[in-house]
Amino acid sequence: MSFFYITDEAPVGDRYGEDIAVLSAGGEIDYAASPQLRERLADCISAGGRRLVLDLSAVTFIDSTALGALVGAVVRLHEAGGGALAVVCADENRRVLRIFEIAGVESLIALHSSREEALLELAMAG
Repeated sequence: MSFFYITDEAPVGDRYGEDIAVLSAGGEIDYAASPQLRERLADCISAGGRRLVLDLSAVTFIDSTALGALVGAVVRLHEAGGGALAVVCADENRRVLRIFEIAGVESLIALHSSREEALLELAMAG
């Protein structure tokens, strides 16, 4: 069994916009954890979040099922009226960044090296 967590962060509405939600995940996002990730992303979208930040700074491993959950969220956001998903993964987290690179999803999922960078991009897009 792998260790995984995902939490909602404090609202950032006053500074960046009301429809931005921030989630933070850590541990290993594998086959066992991916359904929980998918559910949390879907909950945010259902609650009206159109611009989502997912901070993966504390993630140590991600697999294809997790990437599928992220791609599914991107598709759902686009279908819900042009939303966006920004993923935070620091440059030092080469193991996780490499999985995004190998899977070739960088064109679908915006990767950022800091939460501030992700929030600013989403704020400008909104």
